[in-house]
Amino acid sequence: MTLEDAQEMGPGLGWQPEHTVVSLDQGDREEAPRIWCGKGVTNQGWHMTEDEARRLAVTLTAAADLAAGEPADQLQLPFSTVAA
Repeated sequence: MTLEDAQEMGPGLGWQPEHTVVSLDQGDREEAPRIWCGKGVTNQGWHMTEDEARRLAVTLTAAADLAAGEPADQLQLPFSTVAA
């Protein structure tokens, strides 16, 4: 999911491309769980609400459909802007 060079995992272990980690977490003080989406095992990433994650899933599915040459549903862009 990135255009970065692969990372050497260790001596003799070879190279592996970067990867994305998605997890669900809820701290003691949060009212609802949040979804974490980040780069590998780093702290680089962001939290999403359930609604944000669902909107991202719809957008990713539409983008994958377009990439495969299939018709896609309308993409829902930020701030309620709709793209054809």
